[in-house]
Amino acid sequence: MAIEKWISGSGQGITWGNAFTGSTLNSIASGNAILSDLAISNGGALDIFADLSINLASAAFVAPNFIGVYLYPANDTSAYGDGRFGTSAAGPPPSNYSVGSIGLVAATQTQTGVLSRIVLPPGTFKFVLWNQGGVALAASGNTCLYRTYNRSVA
Repeated sequence: MAIEKWISGSGQGITWGNAFTGSTLNSIASGNAILSDLAISNGGALDIFADLSINLASAAFVAPNFIGVYLYPANDTSAYGDGRFGTSAAGPPPSNYSVGSIGLVAATQTQTGVLSRIVLPPGTFKFVLWNQGGVALAASGNTCLYRTYNRSVA
C-alpha cells in the first residue's frame, strides 16, 4: 500500500518567507488590489503547492470581508498576469488568475488567515491581493508570507 505525505519544497520550503515586502500592503483601499513587489522563482525548484498567510493590523473590517488571492505568472515580457496592479488600483483582478480567498471577521480587530494548497506554475510569478475588507488596510503592520511543498508517494 502506498503512503502519501507532504514534503518540504525545494524553493522556499516549509519555512514561511515574505510574499510582499514590509510596507506594500499598508493603506490599501477597500476594493483595490496590489501586485507583490517580490517575484517568486519556481523554475528550478518546481514546487507544486504553496500556502499563503496574511496578518493584518487592526482595522474596522465590514462586509464583504475577505481578501482575494490571485497568482500572476510572468509573461514572455517583463509583465506579470494582465500587467495591472503594480500600484494599488481598483479591482478585481481577472478571475482566471484567482486561487482563492481568505475570510475576515467583520469587526475592529487584527486579522489572520491562511489559504492552503495553492497550485504553483513552473517559472516566475507574483501574488496579487484584492482588499475586500470594507475598509482600507491599516497604515502599518500588515504582512503576507508563503511557503512551498510537494507530495511524496512511498
